[in-house]
Amino acid sequence: MSLLRNIIDQTWEKLLVLCGALCVLLPTSPLNMPYAYRDSGVFLYMGWRILNGELPYRDVWDHKPPVIFYINALGLALENNSRWGVWLIELAALFLAAYLGFQLIKRFFGVFPAVFSLMLWLLSLVPLLQGGNFTTEYTLPLQFTAFWLAYNSEKSENKDWHFFLIGLTGAIAFFTKQTAIGIWIAIMIYLTLRELTSGQIRQWGRETFLIFLGGLTVSGMVVGFFWLQDALPEFWSAAFEYNFVYASVTSGGLATRLDSILNGIKPLTRTGLFQISLAGYVCAVILILLKRNSISKIQPLLFIGLLNLPIELMLIGISRKTYPHYFMTMLPVLALFAGAAVWTVISLTSKWKIPVLLRNAAAAAVTGFFIWNSFYNYMDQLFIYRKFTKHETVINYIKDATAPGESVLLWGAETSVNYFSQRKSPTRFTYQYALDHEGYANEELIIEFFDDVIQNRPRLIINTNSSKPMYEFPIRTDSMDEQTTYLRSHYCAVQEIDSWTVYEYSENQCDP
Repeated sequence: MSLLRNIIDQTWEKLLVLCGALCVLLPTSPLNMPYAYRDSGVFLYMGWRILNGELPYRDVWDHKPPVIFYINALGLALENNSRWGVWLIELAALFLAAYLGFQLIKRFFGVFPAVFSLMLWLLSLVPLLQGGNFTTEYTLPLQFTAFWLAYNSEKSENKDWHFFLIGLTGAIAFFTKQTAIGIWIAIMIYLTLRELTSGQIRQWGRETFLIFLGGLTVSGMVVGFFWLQDALPEFWSAAFEYNFVYASVTSGGLATRLDSILNGIKPLTRTGLFQISLAGYVCAVILILLKRNSISKIQPLLFIGLLNLPIELMLIGISRKTYPHYFMTMLPVLALFAGAAVWTVISLTSKWKIPVLLRNAAAAAVTGFFIWNSFYNYMDQLFIYRKFTKHETVINYIKDATAPGESVLLWGAETSVNYFSQRKSPTRFTYQYALDHEGYANEELIIEFFDDVIQNRPRLIINTNSSKPMYEFPIRTDSMDEQTTYLRSHYCAVQEIDSWTVYEYSENQCDP
């Protein structure tokens, strides 16, 4: 009996976290979701092409930093080009993030606050996933690791390594998604305030140097890799210049961006995470101002969290548009303050003479209420993903109408079709956002696109009924008109599939 009890004591937390992660990701697994959404489709295609010897930015254009592409390449390599490998990496990342978060909150606030916080932020993750395989999923374990490193640096004998690793993890997060570095910014601000107000300027300089050294180590590896591949200009152009232009475009000003952020927070309010975390945020402010001894050990981490929450909101608001998956970066700090809120309630009611059985029953009832409150939303996501088969007909058509070595151009933003049909694009601009964006697009890029299509001669060009007419860009020159005329005259409409028009190459000119 004692052996069984020891096994349960050692494994129940891991099993709880694993079950939570599995439940969250089950709707997005290939078992339930046969195809991927748009962004995930780009990452899968990029991973597939990396395994075929191509290089991000130089051979396939996308504006995300490179880590997400190599995660997808690793996942596809693990499972013979199957999405299952990528999904397993998602599961591993979420398990690690959830376990680190659980242990962090358990250490500071106790078992029940840790269980409740874990349940709440995992339930809140479900509506943010949007099909999964997003950059912000893979930064979650890095964010929780940064919290741990910041906490342990306060008491560890190997402080230097902690600060170096803070910089290292921050740089990895940056090259996964540039705006996912809110925690690292908060840590830097906290260290600066702490050391400079206490007169420890030398100590601040050492800590800052080590953090930047960790960041520069990763940055140097990334930059060096693309430099050695003669692709550094393309890397900078796609992953930075385009994003600068994209973020600088205003759409309605500050009021519109605030409205977009408030709408993005709504999924977090439906589960109750945001409200409970906000209460925990207020409690943390009060306890710090009152200088309560009960939080003396975790006060630095709470202070970092207080800085981090508004920073996350500002970073999310940098983009002219916000999408639900952007708000994943808020989950670690919201989990922290959700645990703080529950701990505060337990502390305030601990003096009441409530029987243990009644207290446990109340805890179970509260937990059950929040789970039940999210049940229908969870099932809705499950069915939405299961029914997402709208590209299946065109994918099967491409497989039947073309040979594996032939290329297919999707006009619009449907690179996932290239991946699922296993037909490469004739150009690195597998989708044409870069060529439509004023301030980034130029004559050289557009001519490159047309030259690629004409020289590589895809078997099919498929108009996905996008908002942009085929072959039309913000810039127009005589040479572009000649290239457009050639494509219009040699790619003839042969099929309509679900409002998409399929054009096939012909040596002769198409009939008028």
